[in-house]
Amino acid sequence: MRLITGVRRSGKSTLLQLYRKHLVDRGVDPAAILTINFEDLAFDPLRDAHVFHEHVRDAVTGGVTHLHVDEVQELDQWARVINSLRASQDLEICVTGSNASMFAGEGLTYLAGRYVSIEVFPLSLEEYRHFTATPETEHVETSYQQWMVTGGFARSVLAPSPELTRQLNRDLFDSIFTRDIALRGDVRDTAVFLKVASFVLDNAGSPLSANKIANTLKSTGTPVSTDTVDRYLKLMADAHLIYPCHRYDTRGRGWLKSTPKYYWVDAGLRDALTGRRNSNTGHDLENQVYLELLRQRYEVFTGVGSGGEIDFFARRDDTELFIQVALTALDERVLERELSSFRGLPPGARCVLLTGDRLPLATGHVEQINAFDFLARRAAL
Repeated sequence: MRLITGVRRSGKSTLLQLYRKHLVDRGVDPAAILTINFEDLAFDPLRDAHVFHEHVRDAVTGGVTHLHVDEVQELDQWARVINSLRASQDLEICVTGSNASMFAGEGLTYLAGRYVSIEVFPLSLEEYRHFTATPETEHVETSYQQWMVTGGFARSVLAPSPELTRQLNRDLFDSIFTRDIALRGDVRDTAVFLKVASFVLDNAGSPLSANKIANTLKSTGTPVSTDTVDRYLKLMADAHLIYPCHRYDTRGRGWLKSTPKYYWVDAGLRDALTGRRNSNTGHDLENQVYLELLRQRYEVFTGVGSGGEIDFFARRDDTELFIQVALTALDERVLERELSSFRGLPPGARCVLLTGDRLPLATGHVEQINAFDFLARRAAL
């Protein structure tokens, strides 16, 4: 079984359609592929678990061998139903979902170890350049600036004016809030939620606790409890609006139960809520590096070692990387600060400084890679 997940409008349905085309191109009869899209009102009667189960079983009897379900979380008791079909029918199953907690609780009970998860993100910088037919001669820094304004959602990227881009991003945020947050989380005070969300998105890359957020909002005249803020953070993470980056002790002590950092999923969505302003460009670059590491299937943590905090500790298979991100490190004091975080790491640890600088820096054993080239996949870690 395959699960395609990610923020709303990131391309999950398109990927499912491409997979269907792939199957047909390889000889699968189109009539053997049953596609159910719960965003289409025509499929509303199938939201009932028993009706859906019987419908699919009848289709299998009629020759269906592949089941594709879009927005499967709209199906009542979806995990139980899908697991029953997986176990009892000769079916290849592929589903999409927009909730990061889908496989927690009951879902984990029924489907643990029985699926492959594929997470879809908005367009990366490399994909943005390809999607907009950017000439190879255009500097990646120029593309980066444009990408940061439009965001990575296809409709927003293709919009003919900045005003329409902002409106499309705002509409998308409203859709995510309405369908994936407010209804599921029973959000009663929209104004307070939006203030919490705006604060988190505007402070990406900074350690944030529910208590700190609640106290900050209280100081500005918005009373909100720590428990409520904590619930709002979980709802935003479940909707793939934000990603928590937890802390990891690089000295071999594993997870640290301390304040995580939060990163937004898309610059356009962030701007739609917070409004365009002179943002922290260094944190913006750090945020985009974090997302690119996730796209490349790394597990990513904030590293904590004897030399101080390291922006990212990333691992994939047998590869482990310690990464610092800086918009520029041409100033010797900035370079020293960035490099000092790597001190005290085990001998042989692979350390990388991702910076926007094109000039070579005196980094010693630390690898220097241009951050924009990394985001455009012109340079690999």
